[in-house]
Amino acid sequence: MKTILRTLAVAVLLTAAPVPCFAMRSIGVVSTNEAKAMGIEVRATAAGPDAAWLELEFKPESRLKSFDHVELEIREGDKMLVAYAVLAEKRSASGNIVVHFMANRAYLDKVIVIVVTGFPSNYANNELHMKDFVDTARIK
Repeated sequence: MKTILRTLAVAVLLTAAPVPCFAMRSIGVVSTNEAKAMGIEVRATAAGPDAAWLELEFKPESRLKSFDHVELEIREGDKMLVAYAVLAEKRSASGNIVVHFMANRAYLDKVIVIVVTGFPSNYANNELHMKDFVDTARIK
């Protein structure tokens, strides 16, 4: 009897274990105009001669209502240098979400901030390429 139960248990585990995952993550690049319409604001201030503090602030409404987290990626062309670095967020008194980080100004063209919305099996990436949002010559 024990052998039959063990065999049955193993058979159940072997049939249930290889179930495919149906998770999905859609990706969309957000332009400066789209970001403005979504209520996303990007600010940059000097942090020494080579670095800049970057701050992203938005209200979790409309397309960002199902906000989950913010990630930082660094890419050089098609080559991934840093991925899935989750930024710590703070909530302002008005309910806005604020994230910030420091980066070398010379590398801002490689930095992408991703506002992730949705839920684990159906995430959406809202990619903001910092080169489109920050004019390094104007950072003071």
